[in-house]
Formats: sequence, C-alpha cells, structure tokens
Amino acid sequence: MVIIGFAGILAAYRGVRRGGARFYTLEREAMLRRASFTLLISTALLLGAVGLLIYQRQQIVEPGTAEPGETETGVATTATPESVLETFPPTGTPTSTADPNIPTATPTPIICRAVVDGTAGSGLTLRDAPGGTEIAILPDGSILTLLEAEPVTANGYTWRQVRTVAREEGWVVEEFLTIGDCR
Repeated sequence: MVIIGFAGILAAYRGVRRGGARFYTLEREAMLRRASFTLLISTALLLGAVGLLIYQRQQIVEPGTAEPGETETGVATTATPESVLETFPPTGTPTSTADPNIPTATPTPIICRAVVDGTAGSGLTLRDAPGGTEIAILPDGSILTLLEAEPVTANGYTWRQVRTVAREEGWVVEEFLTIGDCR
C-alpha cells in the first residue's frame, strides 16, 4: 500500500506539471481535477498504510510471554495499560555470577589545566625536578596540564608537575600558575 500510494502521488504530481500551458483551458481544468483527485487518494492510501504499520507494531507481543488476556500469536485481546507497563520492557532475572562480557567501569582521570601568569614577562622555568636543572622557559600565557594532584615543597617553593602543549614534562613553581577548574 505504501508503494502504491507513493507511486500515485508521483503520478499526480507529474499530471499537475503536465497540465500547464500545453492544453486548452477546459482540458487543463479536467486534467488538474483528475490529478488532484489522484493525489488525494494516493495520500490517503499512504497515510493509511503508515497508520496500519504503527498499529501492528504496537500489538506485537513476544511468543511465550503472553499475559492473561493475550494470545500466543502475539496479538493482545484485552491488554490493560497497567499490564503492559508491568511487562515492558522485559526484565532479566538476577544472576549470582558476573558476566565477563560486561565492561567494567574505569575511573575518568581528572584533568587540571593551568596558565603561566605573573612573571612580569620573564617567563617561568620548567625544571626536571623540584629545584633541579632547567629544561625550558615558559612565557606568560602558556597553557599547562597538571600531572599530579599533590604539590611538592622544596627550596622554599611549592612545585607542581606539569606537561606543556609541546608534551614536555617537568616541574614549575606554583606561585606563577593560575589553576583553572579541574574536571
């Protein structure tokens, strides 16, 4: 029915398009009436077919799960909304053993970002260890990722382990960082 309805709609549309300037006024009016009638019938067939499909999908019940008032063929005879809500979706029975195919939850790592700030244009020294040798100078505005949640105190400063955008890892003084939201 859907295919017939869709084909009828296309035929009616072509009929309307043909009914333009190629025919005389009376013939054009008759052709447009026929095309409009065909379009109306085809649209009704298409909507009826879609409605029937929706109705049938709502009536399907899995075989072997028929409730009182339903038949094994899957068609409900006197199903009440309460019985449908109680049985749909079907719930599984709990098992005592864990299924090895179910993925386990893994914790999402917390990512903290920081920006180099307050060096008055001198930049921040990236070091290989707290108070260690210099790796690079990071200018103000450099974006860093904090690697460890706990800061380390050494040489009178609080140090944070960071990773730069260029993937260099090292330690910087926390005083010159603006730490953003950790998510």
